[in-house]
Amino acid sequence: MTARRWAVEALVVVAAVAEALATRYWVEDWMFAGALAVAVVLVLRRRFPRTVLALALPTLATGVIWLPAMCALHALAASERRRGEVIAGSAAVGVVAFVPWRDLDYAWTLPDIILGVLLAGLLAVAPAALGLLGRARRELAGRLAELALSRERERRYAAEQAALRERERLARDVHDTAAHHLSLISLRCSALVAAADSPGYRQEAEALGELSRHAAAGLRQAIRHETPGLAQLPELVVAAGDGVRADLARVDLADCPPEIQHTAYRIVQEALTNVRRHAPGARADVAVRYTPDSLHISVRNGPSPVPGPRPEPGGGQGLPGLRVRTAALGGTLTAAPAPDGGFTLEAVLPLSTPAPW
Repeated sequence: MTARRWAVEALVVVAAVAEALATRYWVEDWMFAGALAVAVVLVLRRRFPRTVLALALPTLATGVIWLPAMCALHALAASERRRGEVIAGSAAVGVVAFVPWRDLDYAWTLPDIILGVLLAGLLAVAPAALGLLGRARRELAGRLAELALSRERERRYAAEQAALRERERLARDVHDTAAHHLSLISLRCSALVAAADSPGYRQEAEALGELSRHAAAGLRQAIRHETPGLAQLPELVVAAGDGVRADLARVDLADCPPEIQHTAYRIVQEALTNVRRHAPGARADVAVRYTPDSLHISVRNGPSPVPGPRPEPGGGQGLPGLRVRTAALGGTLTAAPAPDGGFTLEAVLPLSTPAPW
C-alpha cells in the first residue's frame, strides 16, 4: 500500500478505537473488548468487506458504537461486489441499528419510531451511497483512461497512415519523374547512336545531358517535396520534343489547389511518357481546359509511324497510380485506345477537394 493508504487506514483504526473508548462506560466489558478487536480488523475491510461487516454488526447492536459498521458497509459498497450484496448489507445495518437489542421491551412512541428510522436510514444509506460513489468514480476514471489510450492509438494509427500515404506519394513522384525522363533519355540515346557519324551528333549529346540534368532535378524536387504544378507544364511539353502540341488554358494558380496542380502535371507527364514508350514518333496533343468548378486534361496521340514498334518494358504502375491520385481528389480518369490506333487519356479534377478522413 502507498503511504496515503496507510495513513487512511491508521486514521480509521484510531477513530474506531477512540469511539470505543468514548463509549466505554455505556457498554459491558465484553462489548468494549469486541469493539476494540473489530477496530483493529477494519484494516482488512477492503479485502474482506463481507466478513468485516458481519463482525461489526454486533458492535452496532450496542446502540452507541457505529463507526466500524459504517466503515465496513462503505468498503462493501466501494468494492467490486454485486449491487445485491450491497443492498443486503445496507438492509442488515439498518435493521441492526433500528432494533433496541439491549432493551427489547422498550416502549416505543411515535417520536422514537421516527428518530429510530431516521438514524437507521442514515447509518445504512450514507456509507453505501459514498461507497457506490467511489466505485463510480473509479469506473469513470478507468473508462477515461481507456478512452485516452484509444485516442492515443488512433493518433498513432493516423500518423502511421499519413506516413504511409506520404511514402506512397513520394514513390509515385519518383516513379513519374524517373520514368518520364529516363524514357526520353532512352529515345535520345537511340537517336544519338543513329547520328554517331552525322553533324547532329553533338546536338543529340547535349540534349541527352540536358535530359539527365532534368531527371536529377526532378528526383531532388520529389525528395524535397517541391511538387511541380501547372506553371511547369510548358517546360514539360518542350522537353517532350517537337512532336507534342499543347493547348494550355490560362489558369489562375491562386484558384487551383496545389494538389490539383501537381496531379495535373503528373497526368500529363505520365501520358507523354507512355506515348514515347509505346508509340515512338507519334504526334501528341495536350489540352488543359479550366472551368470555375474543375480542371479538364486530355492527352491524345496517333499511331506510331515506326512500323512494328517494340514498346519499352515498364512496370505498368503509371496509370493505376494516376487513377489513385485522381480518385483521392474526387476526380475521374479514363484511358483507352483510339479507333485510329492511337491512345486517349482524359481526366477531370474538381477544384474543391474532399476533406481527408
